[in-house]
Amino acid sequence: MRSSVIAAVCIFGLLSGCAVQSAKPDLAAIHTYKPRSILVVPVLNDTTEISASPVFISTITRPLAERGYYVFPVYLTELVLRDFGLVEAGHIHQLDTRRLYELFGADAALFVTIKDWSSKYIVIASTVTVEMDYVLKDTRTGTTLWQATEEVSQGSGAAAGVGLIGMAVAAAMNAMVTDYQPLARQANNQVFLPPKGLPAGPYHEEYGRDQDKF
Repeated sequence: MRSSVIAAVCIFGLLSGCAVQSAKPDLAAIHTYKPRSILVVPVLNDTTEISASPVFISTITRPLAERGYYVFPVYLTELVLRDFGLVEAGHIHQLDTRRLYELFGADAALFVTIKDWSSKYIVIASTVTVEMDYVLKDTRTGTTLWQATEEVSQGSGAAAGVGLIGMAVAAAMNAMVTDYQPLARQANNQVFLPPKGLPAGPYHEEYGRDQDKF
């Protein structure tokens, strides 16, 4: 019954977007290690959409920096890794985090896996969905500091007075011409904020004073 209610809420929220919320995080480790800088490694793309990774990575730096952390430039990070023969995201995600510390000196590394990046068309409606898993690890020990999953969906809706044919055409067009960047940006803007996100970092005015928000 509960799942049916959640599904109904998401259906009614398609016009403005529906975000699936995850449980509150365990922040004990991040409070222990207190990272100041974060390295975002190349994104692992588990979908068939080849453009997902570059679109997603363009939206990750700002929300992390706004939480009060120094974020290594993502494109420079990729270039440095390539210089050392580290090209495949899957390989990098399996790499000993101490290697990342040796190369960059970052306190923590963020590993993101894209689980869904799709546009689904069903006769008179279409839904665009992005879903990512986020894992933040201490680079010197490999300890997981924080993890979360974020899913955001945006659907086409039928305007009043539009017939079934018009609705079907609108849904098909929406499915064919999709801009995923706003959804990726929305996911990143949401996932790092309380009550499930990262505590304020050392470059944020609420550093050490936002425990009540989680």
